[in-house]
Amino acid sequence: MSTYLSESKSFRVMFTAILAFLGGYAFDCLGIYLPWMLGPLFVVMIAKVKLGKYMFWSKTFRSTGLVILGLQLGSSFTKQSLHEMIEYLPVMLFTTIAIILFTVLTGWFVGKRMNLSFSTSMLGSFPGGLSQMVVLSEEMKDSDETVVGFMQTLRVILVISIVPWLVTHVMSAESGAVAAISERPFFLFEYDAKLALMMLAILLLFIFITKKVNFPLPFLLGPLMAAALFNLGGPGAPQIPDFWLNLSQLLIGAHLGYTLKIDNPRLFRKMFGAVFVSNVLLIGFCYYLSIQFAPLLSLQANELFLSMAPGGVAEMAVTAMSVHVDLSVVTSFHLFRILFILFFLSPIIKWLDGRSQGKQEQGQS
Repeated sequence: MSTYLSESKSFRVMFTAILAFLGGYAFDCLGIYLPWMLGPLFVVMIAKVKLGKYMFWSKTFRSTGLVILGLQLGSSFTKQSLHEMIEYLPVMLFTTIAIILFTVLTGWFVGKRMNLSFSTSMLGSFPGGLSQMVVLSEEMKDSDETVVGFMQTLRVILVISIVPWLVTHVMSAESGAVAAISERPFFLFEYDAKLALMMLAILLLFIFITKKVNFPLPFLLGPLMAAALFNLGGPGAPQIPDFWLNLSQLLIGAHLGYTLKIDNPRLFRKMFGAVFVSNVLLIGFCYYLSIQFAPLLSLQANELFLSMAPGGVAEMAVTAMSVHVDLSVVTSFHLFRILFILFFLSPIIKWLDGRSQGKQEQGQS
């Protein structure tokens, strides 16, 4: 019976989904922040250590969650927010470079302390998205993807545990921001059927294009661009009901819990201290920057902190929705940083990685 259950894919998916739901429900009852993301993440991650053979979670579920979240993010883009994005471009560039330089410093510290290669310590430290950094590390000869995955995993866990707590308990939101949020329906979409079909077609087209040109997070960016186009072009994008937003968080949280690797206790013990300290320092640095820049930019400090925090787009956007800050500002900062790392820094690291490999080969010959 046990063998049948571990081999049945549908059972493993259902079992993981039930665990994810129970985690979200328990966290919701306990009043923990972001319950439908953090609950599934921690319960699935812990359960996987002992019950891994009975569990399975497909990337398709995460992609579905990202599509829902992308639609909600895109629906927050207006002509005014587009104007704000252009206005904030110099700040985005400055803060991105400042955060990356700080990350290079902490990455160098971890690399020296743990005797890691340059590419491993850098890719493990950069706040450019867990999956993107692991994929990049697989392409580099001198990089250890297991260590990169562990460093990025610990960063994600720390960020989504510490940042939402800081935003809600330390950085109080202004009451005016909350008042501007309109009530959403719980389950049913209030949207024209013909417009919904048109949006679906454009959404699929954008996903296809973003995948073709190797953009990061195509399932988030495609729907985001489709909804933004509808908002900027006339008919307006739909507001996503709360049920579907909670579902998207559960799908993404369960995926993070299922893919995060904590099954190497030796590596965990060896690297935990150095990686923990470097990431806490990075979060503190982002917090300091947000406090300094917020008055100059006439932004709420919590909005700017979420925009700079070294977490993923999806996780920070979900937090931003919960505290009712401008989603378009938060999303644009994060997308700018990811694109900057992927298209500017990654080629530099690959080039440096190639040079160090060449020097090693010359030294051996």
